[in-house]
Formats: sequence, C-alpha cells, structure tokens
Amino acid sequence: MKRLSVGVVALVVAVGAACAQEKKTATITITAPEAGYKDTIVKVDGTAVNGSGGKYTFTTPALEAGKEYKFKVEALIEPNNYTKITRPREVTVKGGDALTLDLTKEDKVLDKIVVRWVPTPDDIVDEMAKMAKVTKNDVIFDPGCGDAVMLIRPMKQLGAKKGIGIDIDPKMVKKAQEKAKEEGVAEKVVIKEGDILNEKDMAIASEASVVLIYIGDDLGARMAPVLQKLLKPGTRIVSHRFKLGDWKPDRTVTVRGSDGDDYVLHYWEVKEKK
Repeated sequence: MKRLSVGVVALVVAVGAACAQEKKTATITITAPEAGYKDTIVKVDGTAVNGSGGKYTFTTPALEAGKEYKFKVEALIEPNNYTKITRPREVTVKGGDALTLDLTKEDKVLDKIVVRWVPTPDDIVDEMAKMAKVTKNDVIFDPGCGDAVMLIRPMKQLGAKKGIGIDIDPKMVKKAQEKAKEEGVAEKVVIKEGDILNEKDMAIASEASVVLIYIGDDLGARMAPVLQKLLKPGTRIVSHRFKLGDWKPDRTVTVRGSDGDDYVLHYWEVKEKK
C-alpha cells in the first residue's frame, strides 16, 4: 500500500475542509400567537416545529453556499373552540443565515379563517329580527348562514319578503336549502356557496335591507369593510355576540333567552358614505 505524500494529504484535508464550508445550516426563529383554545402549531414544509411561549426555532438541513432556499412556514391558530386560523408565509434563506419571522400579525390576504357552525337559538334569532325592526318589505342577508335559521324565521314570523345567504361549506348550503323547503319558504330564499371574505361572493349583499350575523370576532373584523362597501345606507345589521372589528355598534343590548342564559346583541345602521 502506497503512502500519500505530506503534500497530497494536506491537499485532501484542504479540499475536505472547503467542501465542509460550502454547506451550512440556517436558522429561522418564529414568533407565533401563544395558546388560545389549543396550543398553536407551527410547521415548516409540513413538519411541526418544537417551541414554547410563542417562540419556535427551525434549523434547516445543510445548505449549499450562496444558494437560496425557500421554506413554507405555517401557523395553525385556534383562539377559541370555534375559530381556526391558518397563517402561511414563505421565507428565503441561505446557508449560515439567522432569520426571524413574526406570525403574530395577521395578513388579510394570506390568512385563512374557518369558523365552526354554531346555531343561534330560535328565540334569540327572533330577538335579533325584532331589534332590526324587520318588516314584510325587508330582504334579509346572512353571511355564513349555516342552516339558514336567520333567514327562515324572519320570513315565517315577520313576513320578510326574501332571504339571501352564503356559506363556504357546501354541506351546509345543501342543508340550508333542504330546511327552506321543509319550512315552505324555498321560493323566497337564495342560498349559495361562497366566501364572506370574497367581495364577488358577497356582492349579493347589496340587495339586503337587513343583515343578521353570528360569525365570530376574527371573521367579523375581516368582513366589516366588505359590508361597509356593499351595503346601502339605512341597512340595519344585528350581530349575535360578536362585533365587527373597529366598526363601533350604534347600540348593544343583553337579552334573556328561554334557556335562562343572557345573550348580547349588537346593532349598526349603515350611514351615508362621505
């Protein structure tokens, strides 16, 4: 077996060291909302990242020197037991980088919000319609309509002439349509699949004179500008429990339900646009 000369050995070592230096890891330190209803889950390229106290650290595999790599970061946030927020971002790093990423701030374009359907009791729907002073001349709109109870009851109890609803869940749309048939008001109800954060889907709201809502604070805040843009002056809005971001209600009342619980209702009237 031949021995390598000192010069060759030195060359091999130098080349090995250079190769080792060509690849380096990068670190991404992520700040995400702390636990709400459930602990926030942070993923990078689909793999969960360990962390606590709202801080998560991800170390990349060894990356080639000078080459850029993209990583998809996603926070799965549940601030309460009916709201799920998916907050995706994309970061670009090179070997040796140390980046920070703040996922505590919402992005109205990228963030996806899903609210679990929770029915409003019939008697509270009646109180909402009463607060909105629904008459036989009114068109009721319910964004995120669920089973359409907020459309059906004002038509049956107060004679509202039409109900319009959209829901992002096709199963709920079908359920609402079936319930409208069962209640004998199908010819007066229009229920479509749609996203309440999509202005095109919400365009039908312009026909409404009354809006009845139960959708959660996060979605309400995102939807408020859409409503303000689409609804005509004089339209009355009543929300069960939740507000519409920084759009201050004209009035807030608490009513006692037949189940003995108290329910908070908020009222707005759309003003002339300045």
